[in-house]
Amino acid sequence: MKKYFLLAGLSFLLVGCGEVASEVTAEENENETDEKQDWPETLRFADTGLEGLEELQREFGPFKDALEEVLDLEIEFFAVNDRIIGATALEYDQVDVLLAGPSEYAQIKSVVPDAEPIVGIERADYHAAIIVHEDSEYETLDDIKGASIAMKDAGSTSGHIGPSQILIEAGFDLDQDVSIQLLDGARIEAFKNHDVDVLATGIKDYQQMIEEDGDGKYRLLAEGEPLPNDVFVASPALDDAFVEELTAAILENQDVILSSILETGENDKYMEGQFVDAEDSDYDSMREAYRVLGMELD
Repeated sequence: MKKYFLLAGLSFLLVGCGEVASEVTAEENENETDEKQDWPETLRFADTGLEGLEELQREFGPFKDALEEVLDLEIEFFAVNDRIIGATALEYDQVDVLLAGPSEYAQIKSVVPDAEPIVGIERADYHAAIIVHEDSEYETLDDIKGASIAMKDAGSTSGHIGPSQILIEAGFDLDQDVSIQLLDGARIEAFKNHDVDVLATGIKDYQQMIEEDGDGKYRLLAEGEPLPNDVFVASPALDDAFVEELTAAILENQDVILSSILETGENDKYMEGQFVDAEDSDYDSMREAYRVLGMELD
């Protein structure tokens, strides 16, 4: 009889514990649901360096698929035509996450102060260079005073801001000492054709020129310091807990996500790269460059 009462008591206790555990689990699930009620059902993504949905889909289609799987969330592309439109889209809550270059981030942050840098992409060989023809008379930076220089477009990190920093630190007055021509995609051809004397651009452009035309045609006159990382930027409208979850998911799954970015062959600049934590202070050098160049950020 004692054994019966003991078993009955244990059964009652187990049932009671089970009910308590069920209540706790239900409460936890309810709390988790409450925490996620402000999380987006669809995450809108844009890249400040790409124009149009077709280009975005072509270059980042596999990335979209990979991120959807990692986050268990639908990703929607949002096309922007330039850096300024990217900042405006973030300001007016038209996009949730932007992938931006260092210069673009400085501009975005000036327009949307509460925008948050969440993950940086550390790129190999990411610095600016001053390039001349091998048979050029230019031997030092001082020698190119009075020369014409091809750069990319205004605000480009490696094709304008970085090279300008090199010249300014060497004591150049950019308005007086050289003739800078912002030629964007035509800059390399203009240099090769001797339409300009000097090419100031990213070091990877130089490496590609050597690969295409062989050694002995071009010479590095100067190289700049490593530039800040490209960065994923989160809208201030996103829930803080979601941003933390997003950041952790990208960093923890970086092999899969980075591979997806490289899959199309359109983003070779990120080869040998890695995802790293990002801080706003990482981009102070960009702000200083804008200040020295007399260019407004907003």
